[in-house]
Amino acid sequence: MTPPDRRPSWTHALAGLPRLDPDIALVRQFRATADPAVFEILFRKYQTLVFSLVYRMVNGEDAYDLTQEVFLRALRALPSFKGDAKFRTWLLTIARNVCLNHLRDAKLRAGIEEGSLDEEPETPGYIQEPADPAADIARIVEVRELQRIVDRVLAELTPEQRLLITLRDLQGLSYEEVAEITDLSLVNVKSKLHRARVAFKNRFQPFLALVSPELDQERIKGHAKLEHAKEGEPS
Repeated sequence: MTPPDRRPSWTHALAGLPRLDPDIALVRQFRATADPAVFEILFRKYQTLVFSLVYRMVNGEDAYDLTQEVFLRALRALPSFKGDAKFRTWLLTIARNVCLNHLRDAKLRAGIEEGSLDEEPETPGYIQEPADPAADIARIVEVRELQRIVDRVLAELTPEQRLLITLRDLQGLSYEEVAEITDLSLVNVKSKLHRARVAFKNRFQPFLALVSPELDQERIKGHAKLEHAKEGEPS
């Protein structure tokens, strides 16, 4: 026989309420106490995530200093954080802005003609578009010995393309959160991400035979299947 539930009635009401996001709770605690140890918890939780984004956005250059700048800006802006978005989303938006500003300043210092940071570099014409540009991006990056080449290929993309691939494919954020961070519509995120994946895989393909024959064989089989399917299509 199941014993009766003797909890006070108000606990049943609380059980139906959504739990407070632990990050929001820490933000509120910091506002109330100004205790640096509270912000230190948030810093330790997100420092790796922020650093990995910054590192890939600026190709490793000044990544440590810029990561510190991101958290300093977050600390100064914390009183204005309303909690409408996740703290992570808000923090990565700051990281995005810091990186883009750094890249613009570096471009101006180098005396390069002003242009869009999002202008897509020309894609080599001799490489075909992958049959499935969304596949295998995260799996490729997980192979440790390929990391240096992955970073090199990412560096050849536009800042926007690096941002989208890092947020979605490497850090695993949802399309909705990526849209919030990049200030793009969901449709634009998916469209631009598709082009970014195509650009990434086009530039990565020449390295496949050198670093991973297995992946190169998978690519060849994928193209063979695609060509076979096209041959079976009615004209």
